[in-house]
Parts: sequence; C-alpha cells; structure tokens
Amino acid sequence: MRRALAAALLVLPALAASAAGEAPAISVSLDRTNVEVGDAVVATYTATIPARASLELEALVTPAPAEGAAPPAGAVLDFTRPAPPKVTAAKSGGAAWTLSVRLAPFAAGEIPVPGPHFVYVAPSGERTPVRGASAALHVGSRLPQGQKPDALAPKSERPARIPAHGPLFWIVSIALGVLALAGLAAWLVRRRRAKGEAAVPAPPPLPPVEELTRELDRLAAVAASLGDDPRGFYSELTHAVKRYLERRLDVPVLEWTTFETVRRLRERSIEPPREIGFAELLGAADRVKFGKGRATRDDARAHVDRARLLGAHLESRLAPPPIPQGTAEDGPRGRTAS
Repeated sequence: MRRALAAALLVLPALAASAAGEAPAISVSLDRTNVEVGDAVVATYTATIPARASLELEALVTPAPAEGAAPPAGAVLDFTRPAPPKVTAAKSGGAAWTLSVRLAPFAAGEIPVPGPHFVYVAPSGERTPVRGASAALHVGSRLPQGQKPDALAPKSERPARIPAHGPLFWIVSIALGVLALAGLAAWLVRRRRAKGEAAVPAPPPLPPVEELTRELDRLAAVAASLGDDPRGFYSELTHAVKRYLERRLDVPVLEWTTFETVRRLRERSIEPPREIGFAELLGAADRVKFGKGRATRDDARAHVDRARLLGAHLESRLAPPPIPQGTAEDGPRGRTAS
C-alpha cells in the first residue's frame, strides 16, 4: 500500500506538468554498462505522459571521438533502427511510454551515450522539443593491454584440420554416387532411344482426295446411326470438306466463313455445279451446328454423298490434261528402199 502511494505521488507531478503543456522527463537505463568494443547494449528510455499525448523520436546522437584520439572507421556508437515505442495505461490515469534502442560502441574508454532528440506532442496538439537523459558506458579494448594495432604480430597460420568421417559417411557417399551414375546412364539410354525414334521418318501424308474419302467413309458409318444431336457430325463433315479444299487449292479455307468460301471459289472460277449443292451443303451444316435446324439420317447420308461428288468434281477439274499420243515422237521413220 505504501509503495503504491509513493509511486502515485511520483507520477502525479509529471502528469500535472504534462497537462499544463510541459514536456515530461525521459529517463534512461542500460542493460549493462561494462562492455567491450562491438558488444551490443540496449538503452531503454521511459516516460510518463498523459492520455492522448505522444513522444516522437527525431534523432539518435553519437558522441564525437575523444580529443586526440583517431576517429573510428564509423561512428563511435552504431545504432540499430528501433522498434515503435510501447505505450501502456498507467494506474494513475496516464500512460507509461517505453522505447528500446539497440547500440554498439566502437571506441574504447568512457563513452557517453547522449540523450536522443524527441518531440513531445501534448493532448492539445502543441509540439515541444525534449531531450532524453544521457548515460555512460565503460568500453574495454579487445587488444592486449598497452599495445597498438600496428605493433601486433600477425597470428601464426594453423593447419586446417579435416575431421575424420565414420563408416556411415562413406557408405552413404558411395550409395549416392552409385545412384547418380545410374541416373546418368538411364538418361543417356532414354536420349539415345529418343534420337532413334526421331530418326525414323514419318509416313507421308495421304493425298487430299484420299484423306477426304477416308473421312467420308467414317462419317457415312456415323450417319447410319445418327442420334438426336447431329451437331458433332456436321462439324466433322464441314471440317473434312474445308480441309480437303485447303490442301487441294492451297488457300486458308478453314479460316473462311461459309459465305467467304463460296465467294472465293466463284472468284477462282472453280465453283462446283448446281447438282452438287456446295453452298446448300455448307449452309445446312451451319444451321445444324448453330442449333437453328435439324437433320435426319437420310439428310446426313445425302450430305456425305454431296461431299463425295465435290471431291470427284474438283479432282477431274484440276487433273492435268492427258498427254496426246503423237506419231513423230514414236520413233524414227523407216527408209523406203529405192
């Protein structure tokens, strides 16, 4: 009870001063004060502030080198970027503010730790610069006493010691080596087989009319058992016809629409005769494929037959003319005896 009353009596003046707009006092404590060069030290800054007030860190300060001493390669104190401060509610109604700063000294002797620069933001929004408390470190040198770095003799070289390995190490190493060799051998065999397979020439493609005939024979069997949804059948039929035209005429018929196909064939003067009904064949296929028409098995067989007539007509139209059998080239004429 007495301790709580004493703490409250200590906190109340700080809160009263803060409420009046005065900056609070910021104390500091070090986790250790006797260290050597390069050791890490944590400085903890604490203050009691009123509710809705805050403290902002502006700058951490490192001291200048001692007079007459050569400055270190960097700063005397090397700071690590601190984490955000912790603010917890105090029993007195204010807030306990704590900031931990990690630093490392890089000069020997009595090294001061100057207080950082803060800005106190009062509940009213008023900003007041404030300085944290300072501390001191006793930093010992890592060099032998009384010697300078330039006078130190280099350390003697020590032979590298290779640790001995037990039988398990060698068994595992040999097993891994065998597995690696087996994997390499399997890869070489697969690569050789792949090269052998690639060396086998692919069979030449069928001539366009033979490919069309084979596909139409297959589609004729499909037409005999055509179901309620003939869209797949007509998609395959139009693809077979357009592929034949594309290969036979060397034009991108598969990329053309039905209208373009009919028009461009007419422009080339190779439009099929009316009895084949080429435009009706492609148009009926489009109506079925896009769900606007229906087709029976008889319709499907009739369209397959029209596709056959188209192939036969185009082959007869594009076939080279027969070579006339002349008489002058048959051989030398016989000479009449006189």
